[in-house]
Amino acid sequence: MPLSTHTDLPIKPLRAELLLRASRHRLAAVLARGLQQAEVPHDAPVVLSVSGGGDSMAMLVLMAALRDRTEGGLASMAVVAIDHAIRAENAEEARQAVALARHLGVLAAEVRRVEVARSGNTLDAARNARLAAVRDFAASCNATHVLLAHQADDRAEGLLLALGRGAGINAAASLLPARALSEGPGAGLVLCRPLLAARREELRAFLREMDVSWRDDPSNAMRARGSMREDPSIAALVDGIATGAGDFLEEAAQLLALREDLLDQALPQGAVAIARARFDALPRALHAQALIRLVRHAGSSASRVTIDAAVASMTSSDRTPRQYGCQSGVVLMVDAREVRALTSR
Repeated sequence: MPLSTHTDLPIKPLRAELLLRASRHRLAAVLARGLQQAEVPHDAPVVLSVSGGGDSMAMLVLMAALRDRTEGGLASMAVVAIDHAIRAENAEEARQAVALARHLGVLAAEVRRVEVARSGNTLDAARNARLAAVRDFAASCNATHVLLAHQADDRAEGLLLALGRGAGINAAASLLPARALSEGPGAGLVLCRPLLAARREELRAFLREMDVSWRDDPSNAMRARGSMREDPSIAALVDGIATGAGDFLEEAAQLLALREDLLDQALPQGAVAIARARFDALPRALHAQALIRLVRHAGSSASRVTIDAAVASMTSSDRTPRQYGCQSGVVLMVDAREVRALTSR
């Protein structure tokens, strides 16, 4: 029985047998529904971000099985495995993921190595570097959608961690079945999570049935999520959230869409100023996002501390003009008449 600690990738079943067995598995229907929820067209060119871990290897096998049923399906599917070189084993795990993809008939499969800064938050740096590399690869394939292997347990853990750090409803955006990148390289690319209805252990049981090995990153156990899994009470809470978070996040998605519509009306694309009276008339829940949008339209970004300070000052009766420094020389100006983001240089 394949174990998550295997170093090699013994691909025992022949391609046709593996694809047939996977297509008949219950999880194939789960993935198909997930693709529908993420609104991925059946013929859309897609990239799968695969790490060699249990979740992404299961997604790869299931997706190949679904695409194999349609004419030209595998040709419109590409796979990228990112070697971020944080651990010595990363390169081999990425190579194994690509080997499985090619065994399944996915010819557009390759490893991309990224450089990760070793100072500061290494995990955040690795995540950002990985996303940038996936964006570049998707552009080279003319792909419109990237599939990520986040599952129900990931979403439940992410929701708990987000609530713990006070992220609010914004955290829901990264937990939804699909999210389009709105800015930067690859803007318009849609990040999709078609396995949100599957459980972590289900996916590993599937790989055992298919006789396909995987290797999970042991550093996962050293992160906040790892400690959550070791605490029985928190693990039980995660288990409950994993089975019941769907309805909550569906409502959150509708609220986020409504918020964006209201912001579009108040601050159309490119607007860097809004009358103070109109700003004050916006629902208070929109104030922070309105400021973030003003600053973004000016070509900059602001820290959460800066945005929170500006929002707090604007809820008082004091109309004394204030300035808040942002990135790239942009200043957020607030006075009694107007709120504006402008370049200080």
